[in-house]
Amino acid sequence: MNVSCPICHTPEAVAGPPGRDRLFGLAQGTFPLFRCVSCGCVFQHPFPENPDLKSFYPQDYWWSEISGQENGAARFFSRLEKAYREFVVADHVRFLNYCERESEPGGKLLLDIGCGSGTFLHVAQSYGFIPHGMDVSKQAVEIAQRQYGYTARQGEIGSRIWNDSRFDFITMFHVLEHLTDPRSALRYACELLQPRGVLIIQVPNISSIQARVFGNRWYGLDVPRHVINYTPGALGFLLQDIGFEYRLVPRFSLRDNPASIASSLFPRLDPIRRKGRRVDSSPVFSGFLEMAYFGLLLFTLPAAFLESVCGYGGTLWAYAWRKKT
Repeated sequence: MNVSCPICHTPEAVAGPPGRDRLFGLAQGTFPLFRCVSCGCVFQHPFPENPDLKSFYPQDYWWSEISGQENGAARFFSRLEKAYREFVVADHVRFLNYCERESEPGGKLLLDIGCGSGTFLHVAQSYGFIPHGMDVSKQAVEIAQRQYGYTARQGEIGSRIWNDSRFDFITMFHVLEHLTDPRSALRYACELLQPRGVLIIQVPNISSIQARVFGNRWYGLDVPRHVINYTPGALGFLLQDIGFEYRLVPRFSLRDNPASIASSLFPRLDPIRRKGRRVDSSPVFSGFLEMAYFGLLLFTLPAAFLESVCGYGGTLWAYAWRKKT
């Protein structure tokens, strides 16, 4: 059976070891994975149906400082986590500033597609950007609005909820790997950009050293939620195919690269996994686990930084703009 690559359409994908839901355990069984011999992307085949994909995400997938808990210890650790999240997300905003300096789009209107609970938008506003968000999750949009008071709208990629606006910057952090039709998503983003606007993308790097070391146990693979996993060549091919000029930027991600190694080593400590599986524990014990995970992040930081310096970091960064006609 010939399996065609969903990115470059080469009809010679090679079957690899199947993956399973190691993070949340919501999806039963295994999922066939194939690697394209041309662009190198790794993808599920066949893709899960859309209703199945939605069921793979737990209700508590999005972080919120507002938990409704009155316990003082729980509040303390929640605020500590909030401070940490804002600290590491500031690294994403520094990349946004870098793209602004390189491209000069003319304004600071920002749309974050897949905004989650809005932490990135909150930090970006402190740097002078005008934040807007969208997410497919009603819960995530409500959290962003309640927690930070931002303009966020619920809708799937392709919906017309932003027909009244055009943006100088559109960000898609860890979005493309979740989509069975990334071309439609990029065309949608292109329609919402100002003529000189900039699209910023971050995805896990299936060509990274950590991906090769951990194989199917790599946290960034995240079967079955990640349906297409990108190499630099695959992401570049996709952007060019849509009609973007682009630049791939080798870059260390303070938020994602160490965390991906840490959660591959000890997935049971991963905060998203513990929250998604609703692991019951006392606030004090939860705080202990959080501190243990933070210590693990510090331990993995040198390795994550070194692989990025070598050009094989755990995440891919790109910014793109419309081709001049």
